[in-house]
Amino acid sequence: METINPVQRIGRKSLEKILDGAVQDSHLVMIKFYGADCYLCHGLAPIYKELASSYEDVLFYAFNMQDDGGQWVEEKYGFEGTPSICLVQTEGVNTMVKFLKEPEKPDRETWYYKDDIIKFIERYR
Repeated sequence: METINPVQRIGRKSLEKILDGAVQDSHLVMIKFYGADCYLCHGLAPIYKELASSYEDVLFYAFNMQDDGGQWVEEKYGFEGTPSICLVQTEGVNTMVKFLKEPEKPDRETWYYKDDIIKFIERYR
């Protein structure tokens, strides 16, 4: 039996639709921005997948910054590097985008701490 991955990979068109308020339905969406060659991103992946399985009411996506010219996202939203995580509350023109702050003392294997991600989700859930 095949296991369904609770994290869906998205491309630029879908990402732009989510971030730019083109999704009219109300959803809480978490997006992890990652790089294929980023060891911290690989370290964070199992935690992100576990959280996606735990929060069935949140849609979890991943966007590879090396695909589809990801630099535009960094420029538009003012973050640098991967991994980066944001939460989006979709509701058309009322769409809200919030980025998880960089940790003061990053984890050396995952950058973000699981508890910080959980607190971030709960704050906007």
